[in-house]
Amino acid sequence: MPEHQQKNLAVYMLCVLLAALTVFQIYVSENNTTQQIQDRKFLEENSEQSKDVGQYKVTGGQTDSKVQCFEEMEILNDRLSLLEQLNFDKLGPTDYAARVFGGEVVSVVPTSRHRGSLLSRVRTAFSSMYDNYYQMQCIIQDCGTCFALEGSSGSIVIKLVKSVALNAITIEHIPKSALPVRTDVYSALKEFSVWGINNPESTGKEIYFGTYTFDYMTTFLETFELDLDQPVSGVRFVRVDIHSNHGEKFTCIYRIRVHGTPEE
Repeated sequence: MPEHQQKNLAVYMLCVLLAALTVFQIYVSENNTTQQIQDRKFLEENSEQSKDVGQYKVTGGQTDSKVQCFEEMEILNDRLSLLEQLNFDKLGPTDYAARVFGGEVVSVVPTSRHRGSLLSRVRTAFSSMYDNYYQMQCIIQDCGTCFALEGSSGSIVIKLVKSVALNAITIEHIPKSALPVRTDVYSALKEFSVWGINNPESTGKEIYFGTYTFDYMTTFLETFELDLDQPVSGVRFVRVDIHSNHGEKFTCIYRIRVHGTPEE
């Protein structure tokens, strides 16, 4: 082969090699760029996910903290309410039936003993001896025990400390949580009506203050605002007629309080 053809072939081969090298470099560069873009996108996505997770953790933590705080506040309010109930004599309104002030339970008569007006009065007259006078007084003081009324209905007559214009009555029973045995029936009174009288021997001038329901399933101490359509004069005696209890064969009466405005 002539010398000048050899030189041309060498130059041609060199050009081909340079072109191939350039194409290879471009290919490698594009692949690297694509990989870098993918890597960067991956890192950005992971970064966003990490940020979301971190934000979720912070938000979740704040939510959990608020829920815990709310639950603690509820527990605190329940305990304060319980404390007020247990210290009702100190924190609540004046009890004008309280034994310590001079109140007195005059009689407690089960409905089963009412057999007519004359017999009813005789039974009422002897009820204090039959039912133990001092045990009856536990109805208006804290004895640590109750007065057990035969059956699920009856009448309680309470003599107040002085003549009082009534406005409320409070019923208290032992808390269910303090009972030694769980049961479906309870001896707490349920439906009752309130009457005001000045002479327990006469039924002609009684003042009716309404009929109420003591919901022992939700509370062990409840104050009832009396139905007063118009101002009423003071009364010296209060009669509580019990119409039913919460299922037991007898009715335990732990404490009855009477509130109002004393007359001068």
